[in-house]
Amino acid sequence: MKIGIKVRASAILFKDNKLIITKHDVPNYGVYYLIPGGGIEHGESPQEAIIREVKEECGVDVNVEKLVFYKSGYSDTDDYLDFIFLCKITNGDLKIDESEKSVKAIELISNEEDLRKIKFFPKQIIDKVFKELPDAKFLGKFKYPED
Repeated sequence: MKIGIKVRASAILFKDNKLIITKHDVPNYGVYYLIPGGGIEHGESPQEAIIREVKEECGVDVNVEKLVFYKSGYSDTDDYLDFIFLCKITNGDLKIDESEKSVKAIELISNEEDLRKIKFFPKQIIDKVFKELPDAKFLGKFKYPED
């Protein structure tokens, strides 16, 4: 069996010192929350992908400041690699683009305790995201789904 590799880019993004997260609701899995992001399309760099994904999911323009985390994972059919960047809003208001199908809402979270109360991914950043963020730290390898 041939295993595919999926590559994602995700953004740690703050507004008014609150973390921006996106709400998702999938049949047979339920509600969960992510930092904005998604798959890297053919010919895109991770930075280009995160700029596009944040615009689609959150309606804002961003500057990509630095890579802060990366992680790998696997399921029965795929392997994945996720690059997590610290980004800064440069323009726009928070709103989901009409073409975006998976994001149900945009929410702002002010502390790690509130993240622990919800089904949030990646879980590995909960205790790190509201602190000074490092340069490119590997979070580990995880079996999907992680919960």
